[in-house]
Amino acid sequence: MALSAVHDMLRSDLEQVDRRLRQRTVNSYEFVDMAVRHVIEGGGKRLRPMLALLAAQACGYEDDARFDLAAAMELIHVASLVHDDVIDEADMRRNRETLNVRFGNKVSVLVGDYMHARVLAILVACGATEPIYRAVADATQSMCEGEVIHAYKADDFDITVEDYLNIMDLKTARLISCSCRVGALLAGADDDMVDAMGVYGSALGVAFQIVDDVLDLTGEQTTFGKPTRNDLREGKLTLPVMHARDNCSDADRETLRGFLFADERSAEDVDWIVALTQEHDGVGHAMALARKMSTQACDAVALAPASGARDGLLTLAASLVEREN
Repeated sequence: MALSAVHDMLRSDLEQVDRRLRQRTVNSYEFVDMAVRHVIEGGGKRLRPMLALLAAQACGYEDDARFDLAAAMELIHVASLVHDDVIDEADMRRNRETLNVRFGNKVSVLVGDYMHARVLAILVACGATEPIYRAVADATQSMCEGEVIHAYKADDFDITVEDYLNIMDLKTARLISCSCRVGALLAGADDDMVDAMGVYGSALGVAFQIVDDVLDLTGEQTTFGKPTRNDLREGKLTLPVMHARDNCSDADRETLRGFLFADERSAEDVDWIVALTQEHDGVGHAMALARKMSTQACDAVALAPASGARDGLLTLAASLVEREN
């Protein structure tokens, strides 16, 4: 089963999720409504809703409340992207202009805040229990902590791989893990199953972020949906480049430091960094770790009984590390 087959399997459910996203975020003020629609109708993988749906189904849950819960997971994610685009001064997301380009930073920040507020209303609508609220609160807090720590460490050329992976866990993996946990919680699964889904999501989330690092370095904008090599142009260290940093000569290390901390980087500077990373197989090293994390995710979800939903989770874990966008 390929990733596209998992999406096809969930097609009608994801259409329900998109419908709930639109219904639960509609606003009587035309401008607010237009700005929110620009974000939620921008497409995307809908990974977090897919995981919430699959986790719930793998634990035997089929009621409609899963659609609202999945919509809430996606709304947290897209709200964070709106804020990320302001921070990064990004102008392209999912092959369309970002909200901050279209309406400015002030509107973008406020729209992101509005979407976070709507998450609470959606959780009320689906009858979320206290453990679900706690899981969502913890994941949202972790995302914010990860963003703050990442910003603080932005000028740390010597940041360790361990610290970097911890930041990626906070920024990305915690919400992915939460999406799996809340699906199991909604189904009333036992603690072992809820924890297994959380472990699956955490490992998958780290793998997903590592592949994002790789695709920013090697991908094409037409398939990736946003400008590639953007991290390098912004002077950001990512896992493949960190591997080159830790294995190159002292002279190359200092050249790399100079390029990353310069006020601006030319196309030739970026090409040099890419070449250094290729010379030391930074991409291969990063992908080996991503595949290891994918295997850990598969091992965790094996606790669930055999079902089409469990097969879908296994396929996602394998396919997401081999994706091209």
